[in-house]
Amino acid sequence: MNASEGADSVLLASEDMFLYEQLPNFETNVPALERLFKGIVSVPGIELMQTSHITMAPVVKDPSIIERLAPLIVPYSHVQHKSSTHPDKRAADPIIGLETGSARLFDTYMKGKGYPYKSRQWRDVVLKGMEILNRHNLFPMCTFIIGLPGETREDTKQSLDLLYDLRDAKGTFVPTFFVPLEDTRIQKKDSAKLIDMTDLQWEFFFTCWRYNLEFWKGGSRVNAKFSLGVPIYYSKMGKRLFGEVIKYPIARFAGVPDRFLRKHLHLDFTGHKRNPNGMQPFDREIVPGFKNVREQGLNLIDASQLHHLRPSSNAADTSAV
Repeated sequence: MNASEGADSVLLASEDMFLYEQLPNFETNVPALERLFKGIVSVPGIELMQTSHITMAPVVKDPSIIERLAPLIVPYSHVQHKSSTHPDKRAADPIIGLETGSARLFDTYMKGKGYPYKSRQWRDVVLKGMEILNRHNLFPMCTFIIGLPGETREDTKQSLDLLYDLRDAKGTFVPTFFVPLEDTRIQKKDSAKLIDMTDLQWEFFFTCWRYNLEFWKGGSRVNAKFSLGVPIYYSKMGKRLFGEVIKYPIARFAGVPDRFLRKHLHLDFTGHKRNPNGMQPFDREIVPGFKNVREQGLNLIDASQLHHLRPSSNAADTSAV
């Protein structure tokens, strides 16, 4: 109906597109996704298709998923980037929640996200998956969470180390702040606040945005504007609001060479220049740590199993009444 009235774009809304008509054990139903995408772009008038959330683990477990789906997604993306190998320089930008580089925090709050891999394998899954996506012109928008309950300085350092390993990745890195969700086991935890951020968290925050500036606007006059504007912001407002804790992280964002900052920051990019060819292939095999979703330590239920669940007798009696 929208297309008949002139709409030429479709936005797919999903928590994880790879769960569409999923198969047992969270196996991605590639034929179903192929039918979905082909059906959308076959509608007269539809020219663009915006993808939604995906997860990284299926990409690593079965790279053929991306090999088969990329040709159905990339040509209809609104995003264009000079580093794309597509004839029209198009690139898809699905959203992926990477969340943390800390295996401890990952295991505590989101270990199901990495299935069939274990929390200790998350870093490798991210690196291998990102290279596969980039190779097929998927430049994802990756979110991280700052201030997860119980986050320590060591946890933040591990997230920074993962970010460093992604320094040549093609994509956008968005640092977000922890917000408790209702009806979850962390609903009573405090939200993360800018005023409480540590120097390491500020370094993570501004390094993400430095990456984004370099990838999307590298070599342009925009860099010069930030180089001039950031010192003014820090002296006039930033220092007063957040203290000197942001001094060196924001200096990196402004483009100050790391050789002047490395004594004060965790990461050191001295001598590094972004590789225009992207990440190096991650050739090492990552062996899945889980064989099925019901294993001890995971205990998930996938949608294909829900029809096996029967309502309790009380629920049945209530519905009968």
